Amino acid sequence: NSQVVVCYKHREKANEISKIMIIGDVKGKNVILVDDMVDTAGTLTKAADIMIDNGAKSVWAICTHGLFSSNAYERINNSKLTEVVVTDTILKNIILNK
Repeated sequence: NSQVVVCYKHREKANEISKIMIIGDVKGKNVILVDDMVDTAGTLTKAADIMIDNGAKSVWAICTHGLFSSNAYERINNSKLTEVVVTDTILKNIILNK
């Protein structure tokens, strides 16, 4: 009994989001964002903000590759995200490729 909502992101130049919007209804729902990679967490935190601003009760994130560069931790801590869960695929790939 879950629904899929799309978070559309448009960039006019590298590393700068010019537009972000959601397609679907999140009002009164607990949202789980699924992402492949979190680098600076800019997209992830903006997506969480727009979900909450559109009435979501909470926003959680599940990500495959957690790089967390630059000020990613600060962005996440100051965001509307309830929790971020990542796998350790980057570390595993480094170990397996040595």
